[in-house]
Amino acid sequence: MTKESSDFQRTRNISTLAAYLDSFMENPESTSFPRRKCCGTSRSLYCPQCCELLIEKYRWPLPLQRGNLDLPFALDIILSDNRQQATGFHAYVLLKASHGSVYCSNSNSIKENGERKDENKAATTTTTSSSSLQKVRLFDTKNGRDAPCYYDDDDNTFVLFPSEKSVPLSSVSDTIKRLVVLDCKWTKSAGEQRSPSIDNLPQVHLDNPPLESFFWRWHNAGQGMCSTLEAIYFAALEVLQMKTKGDDKFEESSRDALIHLMWLFGIIRAATVSTAARNGKPLPFT
Repeated sequence: MTKESSDFQRTRNISTLAAYLDSFMENPESTSFPRRKCCGTSRSLYCPQCCELLIEKYRWPLPLQRGNLDLPFALDIILSDNRQQATGFHAYVLLKASHGSVYCSNSNSIKENGERKDENKAATTTTTSSSSLQKVRLFDTKNGRDAPCYYDDDDNTFVLFPSEKSVPLSSVSDTIKRLVVLDCKWTKSAGEQRSPSIDNLPQVHLDNPPLESFFWRWHNAGQGMCSTLEAIYFAALEVLQMKTKGDDKFEESSRDALIHLMWLFGIIRAATVSTAARNGKPLPFT
């Protein structure tokens, strides 16, 4: 891909996402939801304990209602952040809502009726297995669970981690089966972000990372840094664009469904903007 076409693709992807996220701020009703009780407390969007989406289904985006929100690869989220702050957790919640728990597994034991239980005991294994049927897996290391151990023979599994050793995601778009992402704070050093369990995995980076993030969490890491959810979204978009090259109709329909992976992100971002404006404070992402 030439620099000109790469810049065009980045601009196109960013402008599409910007328009989608701005639409939440233009329609306040789209970000207002009643609180619902779940796991001993009440919340308005999702339950961080059982990972259920709490918004009434009729208000979900249509691709989410129809089970059409999907990724072009399986996904492992290694979480080392608070579930209520981690954006990668949004992907897990939305994909579980769209496809059900058979599609997703949560390796962290959760509370239900005052007792702890495993949502999926098979997912608590510390090694990966080709027999694993779950397309999206959550490993909550923040709550004491271990990340899976990946081996050299874990064919077509890659970790999204920009480094001197990483290769462009587009170069493996035909072979990638599972993408591993690390959901942690930007303030962690590169060494702290890395986990020994993923050392054997080949590393990839986005071909066209956004120069600026739409995330509201402060950081001083410079340009090209984005939230985990944005990274997942752009990674899926890049793989889709490579796999559907020449089929504009299929790419457009897949893109239209995929953008709703940012739905919860857009709702929270709009609420953050509203709160900042109401308190006379600058926007957190300016």
